[in-house]
This record gives sequence, C-alpha cells and structure tokens, in this order.
Amino acid sequence: MVQAALPAGWRATADRAGSVLTVSAPKASVSFRVVVGRSGAVPASALSTTLPPGVAGAVYLSDYVSPAVRAKLERAGVSYADATGWVRIVSDDPMLAIISQGAAKSPTPSGNRTIARLDGRGAGRVIRALLTVDPPVGVRQLADAADVSPGTVSKVLPTLAADNTIERDDRGQVTGVVRRRLLDRWTADYQLLKSNGTARYYVAPRGLDAALAKATAFPNLALTGGRAGQAWLPDNVTPVMPVTQLVLYTTDLGVTADTLGLAATDPPSANVILLTPQDPAILDRPESRAGVPVAPLPIVLADLLSLPGRYPQQATALMDALAKADPQWRP
Repeated sequence: MVQAALPAGWRATADRAGSVLTVSAPKASVSFRVVVGRSGAVPASALSTTLPPGVAGAVYLSDYVSPAVRAKLERAGVSYADATGWVRIVSDDPMLAIISQGAAKSPTPSGNRTIARLDGRGAGRVIRALLTVDPPVGVRQLADAADVSPGTVSKVLPTLAADNTIERDDRGQVTGVVRRRLLDRWTADYQLLKSNGTARYYVAPRGLDAALAKATAFPNLALTGGRAGQAWLPDNVTPVMPVTQLVLYTTDLGVTADTLGLAATDPPSANVILLTPQDPAILDRPESRAGVPVAPLPIVLADLLSLPGRYPQQATALMDALAKADPQWRP
C-alpha cells in the first residue's frame, strides 16, 4: 500500500518479521516501526514513543484509516497507510513527506456479513438506538432497543466501527458512541427527501401556525425539520431561528393535507412538506413536546443535517444545547 504512493525509483520494503518498514530513495532511506490495526481503532502501541535503534517513527497500517483516526495519528506524529490509498509517511530526519488520498468512506466488506450503506430501515433503527442508549451495550440489548434482529445489529456495527463512530471491546459490545460523528456518518447515506417515501409539497393559505394547530390533534403524524428542532430544545433555551417551513411525516398524505387545509404547489413555492416515513413505527407513539407531536430526536437531527439552507446550523445549535446536560453530545 505504501509502494504505490512512492515516486519512481523509490522502494518500500519490510524486514522479515514485518515489524519495520523502510522507505528508500536513491540517496537516503528511513525506517518506521510497523503497527497493524483493524479499521476504526488505534492500538496504544501506535502512539508509543518507544522506538528501536535506527527507527525514525511509527507507521500505522490498516485496511481503512477513517478521518478521525487520521487526525488522531497526525496529532501524535504517526505515519499511516491503508488499502484504499490513504498514505501519510513523514520524517524530520531525513526530511520526508509522502501524502496521497484514498476512499472517502470505508470500503464495502466482502460477503454479506455487514451493511455498508446506512440509509435503510434496519440500519436507521440501530443508529437511532445508539444515539439514545448509554454504553456499554451488547448486541442483543441493542437489538431489543432498536426492535431489530441481533443479526441486523451485527451487520451494522462493523461499518460504524470502521468509521470510528463507535468503540467496541473484545466481546463485541459497544463501549462508546461518538454521537455527532455517528450522525455525520449516517447522513452521508441517509437523506430526508431521498431515503423516505413519497413527498408532496403544499402552501398553508392561513399560515403555518394555523396548520400546526390542526396538526397537534391529528393522529399518525409527527413533525420533523426546523419546528421539531425547536421543540426538542431544552426548556431553558429560547429558539433564535424563525420557522418558515413545516415538514411532517404522515401515513396518508391526501387526508393530512385536507385536514390541515393545505393547497398543493411546486417545491420552490412550498412552505409545508408532507412525506411518508421510511419507518412507519415512528408514528406509533410520537412524543409531544411544546404541544406538538415530534419525530424521535435522532431522526429530527438527521433530517436537519440533510436539509438545505441553515438547517444544519440549527442541528448543531440543538446538539450544543443538549451537550450542556448530556456530555455525550459534546463535539
């Protein structure tokens, strides 16, 4: 994996034990202590400052080095390379810097043992559970919380670990969740208007407040988007962004539109979006907050992050407010 990034005439060779990697240029060479790890993890040995004689530093080799792992290694001054093409080999003496880019996401593992794309219903349930439970949590416990099979959990967790959004121990249980990073990884695949069902666009002729007042008493409906983001704010936080659009999940678009008094329009003119949810279970018992039925917090945050305009900033502001009471929401 290192050789492919080297200029013509340079060579990367390992000793017989595979413990030292030497990069040789026509007039100089430099050696590195090799540390091999799995995706999403950095062994403590990679960060150790203990080096054999004649070795300039450590190089971490893995099948995939995620953005978070790359940042951690760079801060520690550790070189790295992975099978997708990410290479950063650096040395002060002799001076050396070899850098190349690889895949944006962890590659799809072979076989059917993992779920690589996270825009499906099962993956979404697992991620939503991870964003609400307190670790440590085992596979079966997480499956119960997500209302999916243990097999589904077992297929999702390797992908999340590879992208360094969760931490797992040797028994496979989840010992830590980096919630904001997990949301970012989820919304790299999940998008509100692409991953859910049919979406229709409307205008509320009598205003959003009038439509929202009718929505509060309507069954099988849950708010998401900006208004739901406001509802999920802690009680002592005042919303600062005005609501200019309502986004609602519902199982019957036509009946809902008639009940709320909406008029159909084109997407650019709409101030109300109705759509059927990918997972109808979110409508079974929507939580009432600030007097309105809202979608689960993880879905609201993911929807805000995947909407255009200032909605991602609203998601960040909401997570900042939540972090004051729950450290797991801290950056």
